[in-house]
Amino acid sequence: MTVISDLSYLPWPFLEGENRFRYGVNVEPARRRVDTFAGGWGEHIVDLGPDYVEMMALRQGILERDPHRVRYLPHMTPASWDLLMFYFREMAASYPDLMTLDRLGSGYRWRNQPLGIDCTFVPGDPETLPEHPLVFVACQIPDDVLLVTERDGHLYFDAAVVTSSADWSVKFDIGMSMHEIHRPVPGLTRDGVTDRAEQFLRRLTADQPYRRVNWTFSAVGSRRRDTSLETMPEWMDDIPRLMAEKDWGRIQLRIELEHLIRLPTTGAIVFNIRTYMAPLAEIAAYPQWAYQLADIVEELPREIAQYKGIDEYRMEAMAWLRERAA
Repeated sequence: MTVISDLSYLPWPFLEGENRFRYGVNVEPARRRVDTFAGGWGEHIVDLGPDYVEMMALRQGILERDPHRVRYLPHMTPASWDLLMFYFREMAASYPDLMTLDRLGSGYRWRNQPLGIDCTFVPGDPETLPEHPLVFVACQIPDDVLLVTERDGHLYFDAAVVTSSADWSVKFDIGMSMHEIHRPVPGLTRDGVTDRAEQFLRRLTADQPYRRVNWTFSAVGSRRRDTSLETMPEWMDDIPRLMAEKDWGRIQLRIELEHLIRLPTTGAIVFNIRTYMAPLAEIAAYPQWAYQLADIVEELPREIAQYKGIDEYRMEAMAWLRERAA
């Protein structure tokens, strides 16, 4: 597989001048381009990226080896069709030279040129698709996709296709509420962040999608995005080995661009996550980023650094980053 740097379209997670980090509900309207020192990002909800075809092949391979990465409760099929139509329209509008969605009688014709897909289907008719609509669309976008619905006064993750999770399992989390899923994150429940996030999601309207950027450090010293609990035996020794060798340049900053969308027909909420990886060796080429990251990581409260899994090595790694960027 060709290794392609994410830096040119990396959503840098910190505002200019920021030198500390605490968890919060940091959302902003989507579909707005942001220029960065290395390039730019954010113009489209779906960011294909230069390695789109390879990423989709990776997803297909993971799902073939572990089909349980697809999870949906029975009542989520209408929302899955809603999701499919939303993303096909979105991609056709964003990439008209590569993807088209045309009305054809009572159905539609969808063409995805990079993946060689040419399909005619009728929304709501499962016989017109080769697989469940959630899987069909999720295997054509680089993001992990989760569908959220409201039940008993709370928001629940009731459907998902996830192949790039960071130290969590979609098989375990499906059907859980937002409070249950985020309880381990330091300060979210105690400081009311989860409550504010739920209130924001309930107020979402179909005409305005939003986005937020989250960050952590990867559990591996490579661009491998899939560090799910299911594959833990494959990667659990990677960071200890890297620490022993003091190979700080391979430490990966993991950035997750999350979009929050209210679907127009069913009202279900889409929570999608596009993962980007940037090794410290590449970040060091941009001193403004390098020094800001070092300031923030060194200042982190210990409980946050421990949750992110970086407390043991953060000071040495950031000292290396400062020296390399100088």
